[in-house]
Amino acid sequence: MHSPEGPPAHALTWAHLWPSLRTGLWVVALFAAGAWLAQEYAIPIREAVLDNERAGLAVFVVTSVVAVLMPLLTNLPLVPIAVLAWGPWLTALLLLLGWVIGATLSFVLGRHARAWILRHFPSVTRHAQIDRLIHPRYRLGSLIMLRMTFPVDVLSYALGLFSPSTTKAEVALSTAIGAAPFALLFALLPTLSTATQVIVFGASTAVFVIYTAWLLRSPRRL
Repeated sequence: MHSPEGPPAHALTWAHLWPSLRTGLWVVALFAAGAWLAQEYAIPIREAVLDNERAGLAVFVVTSVVAVLMPLLTNLPLVPIAVLAWGPWLTALLLLLGWVIGATLSFVLGRHARAWILRHFPSVTRHAQIDRLIHPRYRLGSLIMLRMTFPVDVLSYALGLFSPSTTKAEVALSTAIGAAPFALLFALLPTLSTATQVIVFGASTAVFVIYTAWLLRSPRRL
């Protein structure tokens, strides 16, 4: 005789996804503004950055870290300027480095400043069930897919706060792998033709829709 169980809970709902979608739209708008600025003032911007190259590199990495630690901030408008000065590959590497450092620091803060964060930002409790989105046998794969679905800053704090089984090494590695395509996308996008940009955005959207549909259809019990 089977013991009674509660109704299955969906892993994710549109209410959970909307903040990520809204953030994504805002980031795209800021990135487009940065691309326009880099195009309109290409020569003076490039000269200014190259004249202070070490400071520029440091500022770009640090702002990438801060953008993860403080969810309301983003340094993506600086990406087209960085591409203009250093090229897409170094820009992608620096951006990813900042994201990995920021994600790891966010996770550590979530672990060790849990009471303070919950007291000042009670809205984070909506991610309290983040652990049920991580498959016990495919932890790294689950974390990588979550990196490609959730904003890197929100996920890092949520894992630190509510996923006692997740380690700092898993956070750093999953960020390096899961966020790498986005770092490359943002760095290479200004160098691509319009037709290629449309294809890239279309493919990215298709992957997001497929994964989201899978999450919405996959019942997971609490």
